[in-house]
Amino acid sequence: MATKRKYDLVQGEGTMESLRHYRWVAVLMVPLHMSLAFGLQQYVAPPEHPEMVEWASTVKWAHVVICGFVIFSGLLSHAYVRRGKHATAGAIVLQIAIAAGYFYFGAVISIADLVANAGAGPSSFMMICIMFGVLGLMRPGISVPLYTCACMLFAVMLLRAPIDPAHITSAGIIAYVGPMLALLASVIVWNQFVRAVMLRRELSRSNTALMAQQQELAFLADHDTLTGLYNRREFMRMANMELARAARAPCDTQLIMVDLDFFKKVNDQYGHPVGDAVLKQVAALLRSGIRTTDTVARLGGEEFIVLLPDTSREGALAVAEKLRMLVRAEPLVMEDLSVPVTASFGVSGLLRNQQGTVDSIYAAADRALYVAKQLGRDRVEYAEPESSELSSGTAEGLRA
Repeated sequence: MATKRKYDLVQGEGTMESLRHYRWVAVLMVPLHMSLAFGLQQYVAPPEHPEMVEWASTVKWAHVVICGFVIFSGLLSHAYVRRGKHATAGAIVLQIAIAAGYFYFGAVISIADLVANAGAGPSSFMMICIMFGVLGLMRPGISVPLYTCACMLFAVMLLRAPIDPAHITSAGIIAYVGPMLALLASVIVWNQFVRAVMLRRELSRSNTALMAQQQELAFLADHDTLTGLYNRREFMRMANMELARAARAPCDTQLIMVDLDFFKKVNDQYGHPVGDAVLKQVAALLRSGIRTTDTVARLGGEEFIVLLPDTSREGALAVAEKLRMLVRAEPLVMEDLSVPVTASFGVSGLLRNQQGTVDSIYAAADRALYVAKQLGRDRVEYAEPESSELSSGTAEGLRA
């Protein structure tokens, strides 16, 4: 069953690969068949061998018919290949029909050669069988009955043809050996193709999994795993870049510290899964309430931080108030449970004529947050960076 499933998965790809090959074979075979038909049309049989006239006519028309067949099947193959990578039932039927058509052509010209004792004899039939055995890419479930039928076809045609009995035995051996050798080649090539395709698919899956793992590791390196927000380290890097940009093109830069009120009680009363759900909901609300140019991150625990580039003090206070109302208006709802959530906000920043570090703004925003907590929570407070912080920055801050 495992082998059958594997063959089912690969047969479509094998058929499309065969049709792609056949398009180029058709381009080569059409002029070959046409030139052979034209040459036989010009053929003049020796007077002592009048039977060669019928032989030339039979072989000529066989090449004319197969030439038309190759043109038609080649165009169909091109249409199937252009349609997509996956083989349909029609494409598989076309693949079988192409092989069967060529087998019949090979049998006709080989029998004609044997009757007239001319040409390549049964070798033509054997060569065609082996060619499709190598290029056909058909599973044994298709190739075994196909080559068996080809062998039986040639045997029946051989018995009905007016051939010298002395040649029937040797021709019969070739009629049997040719398809069997082709079938053996077909099975070998098919199994090699299956192994190559399955290995390629396994490598593709491994590469996809590896890339997904790398992307996940890259994401985890600078994001918080619970909320999906930037982590402290990545926020620090982005904030330093923004302050460097603000120094080149002077503008106000503001920072908002966010701390959830009584979050320990939420964990103690409802459990940590509910606490995690609260954190994820607040993170989503903070993200939705800022501009795309702003940056929000989780510092750790129940603390968040927002960077507002090119924003005045009044603008930062308005954003903080907006975020406070968003958090307050959205209690966490889980089944029949409703958990009210509020947060306190501390705001600070640098004016365009001030120079400072991220740590200096952080320290001032942290003081403002402390004041908001002391004054009853669920409110917004602002604090200016101190002159000592602007000159040298704090020693701890975000790097803690």
